[in-house]
Formats: sequence, structure tokens, C-alpha cells
Amino acid sequence: MDHVFAVAVRAMKDAQDEMQQVVPQPRFVTSEVGHRGHRFVEQLPQQALLLKAVRILSAIHTLKLTIDAGLLLDAGASMRILDEIGSEVQFLAAPYLTNAGREAIHDEFLTEFFQEEFDHSDVLKSSQKRHRVSRKKIRAYVVRAYRQEDASTHTDVLRLIDNTFSGFVHGAAAHIMDTYDGKRFSVPAPGDHASLLDFRDQFSIYLHRALMDFAFAAKALGCEAIFARLYQFITTTFADEGSVR
Repeated sequence: MDHVFAVAVRAMKDAQDEMQQVVPQPRFVTSEVGHRGHRFVEQLPQQALLLKAVRILSAIHTLKLTIDAGLLLDAGASMRILDEIGSEVQFLAAPYLTNAGREAIHDEFLTEFFQEEFDHSDVLKSSQKRHRVSRKKIRAYVVRAYRQEDASTHTDVLRLIDNTFSGFVHGAAAHIMDTYDGKRFSVPAPGDHASLLDFRDQFSIYLHRALMDFAFAAKALGCEAIFARLYQFITTTFADEGSVR
């Protein structure tokens, strides 16, 4: 698995570097309230896809490191992050990959995504609020755009996955209890801990999906060579359900 992971990460990093070259580059700017930094001033969906790919690459690294370290709660949080960002990539890419058109919620999503964190030079006086597109709306659009068979069931599955792993992010009691072995709370967990073994079994699935999300992003950006390269690696390395061949 370590070898497959290393090759997959290299493929995603190369794809990220190439995708960066096809979008307008970041500029070093000063915001209206005086904060300075690099920003994508055009705030295009293609730039958002690139940034989501960057976040996926970071999260899959984190997932591998936390599983190897026995930090199953943090591994669960990384899985939740990958689930969410993966659906967002599919959401942003769909207008370029399917017959589904761009909808008002895409504009709402991009406005919130590129929104600055603070609206005052003194952060303690900031009154910034975010208008996030709900996960329910994103799930519904993804299912509709990609014309999933049995759309209702598929939507329910996506909702179940989101709800299950969200507990690792906000620290639900049931998820924290996964560290308990019948006698004590094991943090980090030993290598033979049952929940940690389950996460290890799922890792290839998350790696497979991360690569697929990169492929979606590349194709939406018009990077056909990158898409073909990633798709070939995916189909020769993984089975359809995500296990390593």
C-alpha cells in the first residue's frame, strides 16, 4: 500500500502543478480592510477546483499519517473532509462534464468560498458572516447532474456518509468511544485496534476517490492529457470499488 500511495501522491502532485498553469494565476493584493496576501482575484470555478484539489492532496496525506500513527479520531475527521471536498469537486465540475447547467447555487457557493475571513482591519471587530450552500443542496445537484440510478437511494447514502463521519469532526461521544478497548481509552490506538483496522481497510477507497476527484477536476479544466493519465493509473491500479488490484 505504501508504494501505491507514493505513486498516487506523485500523480496528484504532478496533476496539481499542471492544472495550476491553465488558470489565471494568483496575485499579491491588499484587501479592502488592509490584509495582504495572494488571491485568485477572478474567483473562477476553475480556480476553485484547483484549490479543492490542493485541499484533497493535503487531506489524503493527513489521513495516511493519522492512520499510521494510530490516531483514529483524526483519521475519521480527514475522511469526513475528503467526503465533503470530493462532493464539492463533483458539484463544481458537473457543468463542464455533464448536460447539467450551472445553477444559482454555484454562484452562491463561489461567493462564500472566496469570501475573506474578516471584514475589518481589527479582527476583533469583524462581523463577517458566511452564507453556505447546504450539503443537502449539493448532494441533490450532484445526484441530478450525474443522473445516478435510483437517485433517492443514492442521496440517502451520501447523507448517511456525511452524517456518520461528521461526528469525528465535532467530537461526538459515540465516535470518541471508538478509542475505548473495554478497559481504557487508547490514544494513539495500537496497531491491532479494531476501529483502526477498519480505517486501514478503507484507506485504499479514499485514495481511489481522491484520484477520481483529481481526474474530475482536470477534465473540467480541459486538461485531457492529465485526465487520461490519471484515469489509466486508476483503472490499472484499483478495482471499481476502490480496492487495490
